[in-house]
Amino acid sequence: MRALIVGAGAVGRYLAARIALAGHEVVLLARPDTAPHFNERGITLRVGATSRTVPIMAIASAQDYGGPAFELVVVAVKSYATLAVARLLAGMAASARSSVLSVQNGLGNEETLAAALGADRIVAGALTVAARSLAETETIASKSGGLCLAPIGGAPHNWIIAALADSGLRLRAVGDWRSLKWSKLCINLLANGVCAALDWTPSQVYADGTAFAIDRRCFLEAAAVMKRSGIAATALIDFPVPALMRLMESAPAGLLRRVLRARVGRARGGKLPSLLLDVRAGRRHLEIDSLNGAVAARAVDQGRRAPANAAVARVVQDIAGRSVSWSKYRGRPQALLAAVEEAAGRGGAASS
Repeated sequence: MRALIVGAGAVGRYLAARIALAGHEVVLLARPDTAPHFNERGITLRVGATSRTVPIMAIASAQDYGGPAFELVVVAVKSYATLAVARLLAGMAASARSSVLSVQNGLGNEETLAAALGADRIVAGALTVAARSLAETETIASKSGGLCLAPIGGAPHNWIIAALADSGLRLRAVGDWRSLKWSKLCINLLANGVCAALDWTPSQVYADGTAFAIDRRCFLEAAAVMKRSGIAATALIDFPVPALMRLMESAPAGLLRRVLRARVGRARGGKLPSLLLDVRAGRRHLEIDSLNGAVAARAVDQGRRAPANAAVARVVQDIAGRSVSWSKYRGRPQALLAAVEEAAGRGGAASS
């Protein structure tokens, strides 16, 4: 198999290395400033005490590749870049017949790819491996987690699981791609947007009753949208999302905070939440619109509201866009709660 990996962040590197370790030819589409480093050094993957370096071919643009066609394209970019990737793939001869696997977080990525490339080519993926970048060409990943896949059209894509059988990656097929993506979204909401708004780590959020209550409300609003849409939660690899939903709905806050503080910390493998990292890095383009923002938008489509998600999305957008000082919310969960209460008081539709 020949695979193109679009995106050379921690997840793109991780999957490029795993696919290469399975004996397949891998091409990595990276930024012009980093592509030469991958060509010189390959990718080093560290999992526990094991470290392996695999040679890789990296390109900086589609025009740099003139080789045979790809059977598989893996999209591992942030959601705000999906439209540009869809257009790139639509114009790239080598990807004209490829299956396209999106391992991105949030909602809307698969629909964007399907609109440009056709639904039968698109496969939704949910990666629950915690991966983070080390040096320019290195990534460190957790032993836990794996990759669940579900086609969004009518064409089967089980051959992908067979092709990756020797990759060292745990794999599972899921029947309902919407269930897959919404279940992963629920995980991505945990200690992410609230951390970015408050400039707090997950441990700090779960140590504070007010911050945790907002985080929990974001999760429960997403669960409510799912139920109204007829979308059931599905268990992901090492993430029993249906059981987590039951806990979030009924467990005492104190117990839930202790459980999640330990569980989320292990799952992240020491990595800070992506939204917090992006805001701290001064990035203006964030994935918040496809995470908390997407939940709020879907609730409005249903004639309801998701005020916690709407407020968290707006606050993080405002901080990233420099329209409000981070100091207004940094370490101030009561200020974030006021924003949630303000969002809950707007409009005439009922809250989730």
